[in-house]
Parts: sequence; structure tokens; C-alpha cells
Amino acid sequence: MNLLTSPPWEADDKIDKPVTRATKKLADDIFAEIINGTYDYGTRLPAERSFAEQSGVSRATVRQALELLERYGVIERRPGSGAVVRLRQARSPQQPEPIEQPSENLLNLAEIAEITSPLELGVVRSIIEPEIARLAVLNMTSRDVERMKQIQIRLEQVTVDGEKFSKIDDEIRSLLAEGSRNPLLIAMHRIILQVSSTAAWAVSRRRNLSPLRIKQHQLHNRSLCQAIENRDIESAVEHLKLLLADFHQDLVSSA
Repeated sequence: MNLLTSPPWEADDKIDKPVTRATKKLADDIFAEIINGTYDYGTRLPAERSFAEQSGVSRATVRQALELLERYGVIERRPGSGAVVRLRQARSPQQPEPIEQPSENLLNLAEIAEITSPLELGVVRSIIEPEIARLAVLNMTSRDVERMKQIQIRLEQVTVDGEKFSKIDDEIRSLLAEGSRNPLLIAMHRIILQVSSTAAWAVSRRRNLSPLRIKQHQLHNRSLCQAIENRDIESAVEHLKLLLADFHQDLVSSA
């Protein structure tokens, strides 16, 4: 195994795709950090946003730098998991080979929230959450229902604070997911919740909820909780879909 000391693109007379000076400098800097062991084989690189903030460059420049690194086999980019170091360096007998971390099995939720659009989140919610509502009707215990009603009371008390309302609403949605008793649905819902509470556009929506929209959401939430308490699958799914329609309308209004 050869020991690289300089970027592999330096040996090329001409890089396939021209890059800017800022892109090449950032790629050189990341390569140097990989060579010196800051990012070892199998480790995940920071998110694009982190590189942009640290280097004072645009996200487009970061993306181009990562493309250059990937083109020469230094890293591998994986949707939903970020960029992983793929360059193996030769080591002395005294240096043990690093153990590759199973990064392909770990979701980078911050990265997912960063790259997910409102439309993409809406599509996933429309697929996952009606099924969560259906299973919640079937599987929630009387204790679960009582907890849901207590959270609903707190939700009804919020009239003007969009952020506070959204946090309590998240509690109800999480309780419904747990009530589905389906571990995979619960995990998927946690990803949805991460995106809907941390993506920049989602944070803006939560903060800008008007008192009128809060009241409308409360009415749909109240009907949803009542349907679950009555074990009415059809009504629960219908009211959940109305809540999702509210969500879509909020996004369109704030766009």
C-alpha cells in the first residue's frame, strides 16, 4: 500500500472537471487532515454546514471539494450518512490497522434534517403517520390514552406561543408513535421529528404559527385524541390527515 503525501489530483496534468481555487484549497485541507489522522479510514466527515462555517466558504464550494475527494477515491459519500473516509494509508508494524466504524449503519440525523425539503418531509409524513394513528387506536393502553389526554390539556392552554405549542404537539405525536408498538415505525417517527423540529424552514414555521392556526391545530388534535379514545380507526386516520393538511398549508403560507 502506497503512502500518499500529496493530493492525488496533483499528479494529474488536468483535473477532469475544472474547480475553483477555493474548492481546491478546501479539498487540499481536508486531504491533509485525512493524511495526518484527524479523519482516519472509515470515519465520517463533518456535515457540509460545518465545513462551510469553519472554512468561511459557501456550501456549494464544500460540495465541490467533497466531489473532488470522492472522484479520486479519498472519500465516499452516502445519502443520509454523509461522507466517509475511504483512503487507507500504509502503516508501520507498530501502528495497528484502525477498525472501521460501521458508519453505513448509523444515520446522521443532523445531516438528514439539513438536506430534507418541506415537500420530502410532507411525503414521508403522509405515508407513515396515518399508519401510526391506525396502530395507536389498536394498541394504546388505557394508561397511554390517559397520558395523551393530559398532554392534550396542556396543548389547549397554549394560545399564542407557536414554539411552545409545537413542542407539546411533538409530545402527542411521539406518544402515538410509541403507542403503535412497532419499533421500526417508532424509529422512523424519531427521524421525522428530528427533521420537523430542527430544519431551518421547520423552525421558522413553528415560531410563526399564528393564534388562529394554533386554534385550528388544537381542534384537529382534540378530534384525533377523541377518536383514539373511542377506538375509532377511520376517524383517527381522517383527523390525522387533516392535521397533515394543516402542516402543508403552513409551509405554503410561510414559503
